[in-house]
Amino acid sequence: MNTRLLYWALPVLLCACGQSAETRQQSPAPEADSLAFAIQNMRTDLAIQPGNTELRTWLANALIEHKEYAAADSQAAILAGMPGQIPQAHYIRGLLALRQGDTLKTIEHLTAAIQMRKDSSEYEAVMITGDIFAARNKHQEAAGYYSLAARIDSLSAEAAYLAGESLDREKNPAAARKQYQEAIRRDPAYAPAYLGLGNQLANAGNWREAMVSYNMAAKADPTSADAFYRRGKALLQLGNKDAGLDDLTKALSFRKNFPEAQHLLDSAKKM
Repeated sequence: MNTRLLYWALPVLLCACGQSAETRQQSPAPEADSLAFAIQNMRTDLAIQPGNTELRTWLANALIEHKEYAAADSQAAILAGMPGQIPQAHYIRGLLALRQGDTLKTIEHLTAAIQMRKDSSEYEAVMITGDIFAARNKHQEAAGYYSLAARIDSLSAEAAYLAGESLDREKNPAAARKQYQEAIRRDPAYAPAYLGLGNQLANAGNWREAMVSYNMAAKADPTSADAFYRRGKALLQLGNKDAGLDDLTKALSFRKNFPEAQHLLDSAKKM
């Protein structure tokens, strides 16, 4: 399951907080299935306040988590008929399609919602859309959604970095570099962005400057196998064999199954 899905569905866990004291007093004792109990409480509250769109959205999410997909779609249909809630209905149906493994329907619903809401779209929904396009090697589209997510959340280093990574894969290094730099501006300890910059420099044969970025990546994340692998490779290129071997060994200590690092380490030892 896409890990972003967990964060998108988090409002389900908060649903009990929205219940009135009277409702809670009248509710039966919690069942073994706490999510089913929460769903029961939300249905009870919606019978009293059917126009509560936030509660209905929580219910739809809870139904999806409980694998009651038809019931969740019914809630989406109700929301679609309420003023201003068509984008929310698309979000729910996109989440539903994602849980059912229907990528095309997920894209259809999420992009529809995002086109309607633009810069006021749900951050996680935009990121999921970017992830889907990236997984399908549609990096230009992915870059667009990650860039939108970066505008929606001006503190997100991840969104800026992923926009840069997608632009790199689209062979647009200058635009990618700006996104990596923006990610670092947002979070100076965001190691993947330093790796992105370092990889650009290494690909251009500028190993000495790449080392600076790889050093920053290793400093930002002292347990990053990728940072030590990349720095080890750079050290070997610069003729510092002992330090390179040490970094490659560290990379393998952080990630046991790392074929690239193992191959480079074995090859360097024979030199």
